[in-house]
Amino acid sequence: MGARWTVRSAGAIAAAVFVAMGLGRAASGAPGPVDAPGTGLLPGGAYPIVLSPGPPLGSKTPWGIDALAETASAGVNVFRVGPGGPWTSDAIASALAWDRAAAARHVYTWVNLSGYSQALPGSADDRGLTRVVTTLTADPSGSAVALWRGRDEPWWSDIAPPALQFAYCRVTARGDASWCAGEAGLHPRPLWVTIEAPLGTAADLAPYGAVTDVHGVDIYPITLDDPSPDLHRVGIWTSTLASIVPAAPVWTTLQICAHTSWSSATGAFVLPSPEQERYMAYDAIGNGAQALAFYGGDNPHCWNPGDAKYGWNWTFWQNVLKPLVHELSPSAPIAPALRNVQTNTFVATSDPTTEAVVRQGTSVDDVWLIALRSGTGSATVTFSGLPAWARSGSVYTENRAVTASDGSFRDSLGQWDVHVYHFVEPLLLESQVPLSARVGARVSIYGHGLAAATAVSFAGVAARFSVRSDGELLATVPRRARSGRIAVASPLQRVVSESSFSILPSLKTPPRVIGAPQVGRVLRATTGHWYGDPLTGYRFAWMRCNDHGRACRSVPGRTRRSLTLSPGWAGGRVRVRVAVRTRSGSGSATSAPTRIVTR
Repeated sequence: MGARWTVRSAGAIAAAVFVAMGLGRAASGAPGPVDAPGTGLLPGGAYPIVLSPGPPLGSKTPWGIDALAETASAGVNVFRVGPGGPWTSDAIASALAWDRAAAARHVYTWVNLSGYSQALPGSADDRGLTRVVTTLTADPSGSAVALWRGRDEPWWSDIAPPALQFAYCRVTARGDASWCAGEAGLHPRPLWVTIEAPLGTAADLAPYGAVTDVHGVDIYPITLDDPSPDLHRVGIWTSTLASIVPAAPVWTTLQICAHTSWSSATGAFVLPSPEQERYMAYDAIGNGAQALAFYGGDNPHCWNPGDAKYGWNWTFWQNVLKPLVHELSPSAPIAPALRNVQTNTFVATSDPTTEAVVRQGTSVDDVWLIALRSGTGSATVTFSGLPAWARSGSVYTENRAVTASDGSFRDSLGQWDVHVYHFVEPLLLESQVPLSARVGARVSIYGHGLAAATAVSFAGVAARFSVRSDGELLATVPRRARSGRIAVASPLQRVVSESSFSILPSLKTPPRVIGAPQVGRVLRATTGHWYGDPLTGYRFAWMRCNDHGRACRSVPGRTRRSLTLSPGWAGGRVRVRVAVRTRSGSGSATSAPTRIVTR
């Protein structure tokens, strides 16, 4: 097979943005390291799923849906914009329109600066680069610009890394300070992406790591001459890029339609099947790809007549790409595992043509095993090395399950099969401390498998919680909770406590004294409002206080809801204490003092 599974550090990714291959350093005046949660490529750490390019802005699908709405709702979150050469005013206006539409949809753009990638200080290209970057980022929609695209396939085009230094430094303020020629960075936040052709050696491509933040490869193995190639070339090339700069993000661009997909002589074309596209995507992911791009939906040579009418390859989208994007989208169950590339762990397999990697999902108790097989025919493969607690696992998107024992299980795979297994440690609740509490109190919940918890509730009312360890959660008693059982849910199951938890009466608003504080008048007390179980009883204690409302003492016998003020109350202030009872316990609260009682 030849490929290796890579283990990558999210913390190192941020550092690599400024020190690529140890050759570059933050330019003079550059900001500090970029915060890189998860993959670090997009704000918030979402896994980038890119259309390069997407359907025309403002166009519709054959079934009448806005094209951007259709693709974004499926899970695409980045769209390539801009020409490959110098930008015209129309190109800038188009990119601004894309940024505004993307910002409204909470997705992002990948801005193509390839035409200015060899700019020199003070040149026309330098001025063009400055105009494009400043215009796009100064607009309120500039927040949608997530990535810059540098020179495409520079090694294959015989463009040496020094030729790319100024444009990279001029935009990002990264690299050696001398590369910027004394200019300040135009907009350092977005990362710079360089995509290589699948040609040359690791040694040939490695020097380009110094002039980019994200290094990637475009690999299109399916051709009209060879529609059933070795798809594992995708994983091999992704792994090759990952080996060049182990601490930097890797990007893999896959095919919709490339120049080898069609024949100008016959008009014939070939597109990946759903099985081929899915294998290539997961092969890239397993070998360290921290972004997936899909290229060529705009190529008219691979359109049928219906696609030609709507200006994009909607046939491929509907039949192949949309189901895959939905499966990998930022809202999909597997999304946390896609982001956690730093948790890759090799898993042994009994078949040399099957590779597998375990990756953590939401916690150490939530793991995903991605298995891919390139061998011919089919084979029953044994996977070993799972956590000892792994028992029943679901097979993602396949509506079936596998059973593991002692960290091992078996399953059948054919050639180019991908199986994604999801194991979550079973939940077990043992106790909670304390056994009763008021609203807002924090309760420790003890058991096993709690690190995978996704929800905690008190008698059906959702509660805020934090994971302290695999054996302990810390939950806050929610306001509207009633006494009852505590429930904890994970992606695998929902379990409830054996005993009921008591919610003690918890004050929402204090009692009040209503009426004029004058001798001979009648004051009346409210009970206040309380969280917890319904009140079953209450009692009152009227208190005489000094003229400052302090030094209050209960007056014997004054325990009814109303109080007639006698002359003895004059000159002081009055408060009332209300004690309430519920089936779970009792509580009390005191009103604010009245004005001074007058005659």
